Amino acid sequence: MACLKDPSYLILMNGRIQGEIRGKKGLRHGAPISPLLFVLAMEYCTRMLCQASLDKRFRFHPKCKPLKRVNLCFADDLVIFCKGVSSSVQIMRDGFTEFCLASGLSANMKKSQVYFGGLDDRETHQLLERLRFTEGCFPLKYLGVPLRTTKWKAGDCAIIITKIQQKLHTWASRHLSFAGRAQLVNSVLLSIRSFWMSIFMLPKSVTKEIDRLCRNFLWGVKDSNSNRSKLHFTAWNQVCLPKCMGGLGFKECCTWNTVLLAKFVWAVSSKQDILWDVSWYWRRLVRLRTVFSANSLAEALKNDKLCLKVLYHRLLNRERVAFANVVWCSLVVPKHRFILWQATLGHLLTRDKLHYCNLDLPSLLCPVCELEQESHAHLFFVCPFSQQIRAQMVD
Repeated sequence: MACLKDPSYLILMNGRIQGEIRGKKGLRHGAPISPLLFVLAMEYCTRMLCQASLDKRFRFHPKCKPLKRVNLCFADDLVIFCKGVSSSVQIMRDGFTEFCLASGLSANMKKSQVYFGGLDDRETHQLLERLRFTEGCFPLKYLGVPLRTTKWKAGDCAIIITKIQQKLHTWASRHLSFAGRAQLVNSVLLSIRSFWMSIFMLPKSVTKEIDRLCRNFLWGVKDSNSNRSKLHFTAWNQVCLPKCMGGLGFKECCTWNTVLLAKFVWAVSSKQDILWDVSWYWRRLVRLRTVFSANSLAEALKNDKLCLKVLYHRLLNRERVAFANVVWCSLVVPKHRFILWQATLGHLLTRDKLHYCNLDLPSLLCPVCELEQESHAHLFFVCPFSQQIRAQMVD
């Protein structure tokens, strides 16, 4: 126990040890051994609570009775379950108090809350007087995600939309190139939703709103009072394809959400020790059995880990394009790569395309040579100016 009671810290300056500091309060915060010690302490806490639950007066929470479960631990958070009667609450409180006295740990009263269900005001008031905790309300937030006993509603996911909108307000999209906007969408905006998608299946109204915000930021909006994107010819489904399949590498919301939840299907199929309950969440996961077969999950395993990228490409069921390696070459400037991607798909805003959209143009001729109608073929291959540049590059 010397490493726990009498730690010391060495000061390293310019590659040399300059001195030693003796710790007086045990391990410092963030020490490598701290997580292990916490797990050992929580294991002792779990055993004490389980031992206390053997009392004949104790009643399990209705949802935890089949599993004989009285607590769950994650990081430095502890959740205790029991039936809402005074005898069960007192037994759990006594067991937790005994653990605090033995370990020297204690609950943070300002951050601790108690949640009730199915109790009247009188019973709730009595239990609050005994526990001295503040009363919480559903949905409760855990690790930034609201938890509820029923399936999620669109209002529960409003924080995702709010966070994305806050990011958009701080970015001046009119001063960014399309390549810069695409990078921000892929690395920042779409990463906000991924944490939530790895836990729950988001409502379709939320995923549609996320797609709309990202689409408007990428292409721009007509004016501040309009929700319509500026003119573009690339569909969002095309944009959300991997680069090797002709897209920008964005991940489509619904498909990516399904793939992220596939890890739970794999965990159930491989019989890992994970707690499951017959609830709306379980029923939603069971539906994924029709999407992922045992063979598809087995083929996506790499070093005994599920590769989500393989599953995502399998669900898309699209062929690889031949131009991907040329367009997305790392030696090319990102701005030029984006323009080349649009040109390869034939989606640049040339005058023949604008005329097809019934836009009033003074002329359809190429503004450089004024000899032929401006099109993709003329712009890159027929226009004398393009031919001159191509000849100079060859020389």
